[in-house]
Amino acid sequence: MSFIAPYWLFLLPLAALPFLISVSDKFIISNINIFHHDNFSKKINVLTKIIMSLVIVILILILANPWANSASITQIGKGAQLVFVIDRSVSMAKPFIGDDVKNKSEIKSLATRRILKSFIEKRPLDMIGVVGFSNSALYGSKITKNRSYTYAAIDAATRSSVNQTNIGSGISSGLFMFSEIETTGSQALVLLSDGAGKISKRVKNKIATIFSEKKINLYWIIIKEPNDVSLFSGNTYLEGREPTVIKLDSFFRSLNTEYKAYEAENPDALSGAIKDIDFKEKRPIKIEKNIPGKNYNPLLLKILLALLLLLIIIKNFRI
Repeated sequence: MSFIAPYWLFLLPLAALPFLISVSDKFIISNINIFHHDNFSKKINVLTKIIMSLVIVILILILANPWANSASITQIGKGAQLVFVIDRSVSMAKPFIGDDVKNKSEIKSLATRRILKSFIEKRPLDMIGVVGFSNSALYGSKITKNRSYTYAAIDAATRSSVNQTNIGSGISSGLFMFSEIETTGSQALVLLSDGAGKISKRVKNKIATIFSEKKINLYWIIIKEPNDVSLFSGNTYLEGREPTVIKLDSFFRSLNTEYKAYEAENPDALSGAIKDIDFKEKRPIKIEKNIPGKNYNPLLLKILLALLLLLIIIKNFRI
């Protein structure tokens, strides 16, 4: 047990006051011998003093604000440490190419926001980090179990920015988050982008080094733009003339990690990709659960109320 304001405990000697000061009614009686020796009244008097001492002790304890010490336990569950790296370029504010624009289809950024929140809500044991990127990375939230924090970061990361796609900056920032926490199980970086973008050789080397040092899985969900090249078309290209998306996919495949790419032309395809990641990233994970200390003041107040009621009863019970 610990006290928030322990200095109040110095007043505990005041509990002796009822035994030092008489609390009985005093009457002047001419001849005390006419009364019998009343042991019962003496016992009641002692009981009253004990109760009053207890009242003083409990009042002082309430002022000192006692709490039980907090504790931490380790649990094993199924989940993962995930970082979502989300494209914030202007094109994310457009509808999916597979939707009918006339039917007021959902725009890509809002669908991403909705589907990610639904995914996270169903995985209470996960620790989530969020990074947004356009011309540079926007640090959304560290890897945490705080869902309010994570949802606010997703809202920020799914608001459109400038018309640039600096994927290298987003991935680097997302990978850096894993170095800030202890590895307790499965770790994965999920990249959501509607464009590929170029990554400098220096940044590629940095990314490759981190993936080779840590067991971080990589998932790339490509939210397709009109006339985008498909990764799964089977087309071949001359060396050095490959589309940007093919070059980036080849770089990801060269990394020393588990990697999978998805293509999404509509919200259902995006939801399907997230569901597949949900299935893959359910592995044993250590969870540190903090058990807060108990506040003893409510219990002390109940005891104080009972003692005060008992004093009132004794005061009104006279023989």
